Amino acid sequence: MPNPAIPPQSRTLLTVRQFVANQPALTEGSVRWDLFHSATNGLETAGAIIRRGRRILIDPERYLDWLYAGGYQSRADDRQRVA
Repeated sequence: MPNPAIPPQSRTLLTVRQFVANQPALTEGSVRWDLFHSATNGLETAGAIIRRGRRILIDPERYLDWLYAGGYQSRADDRQRVA
């Protein structure tokens, strides 16, 4: 049964390669790094990714919202803790 809170036509899910092809400023490696650390960098709680077996699907709108909100700040925080 579809979720009535999310109209079917409003959400587009993309694979990592499809997402990167549509976002030239992002590299596949950087997106995969974000996905690998999604449990600690807030990406998972932002609802930007869906795991279906081994496949990871990205909601581009939510990923970019997370990014604009400072998603990469967690990287800097991690580096400062290590240093």
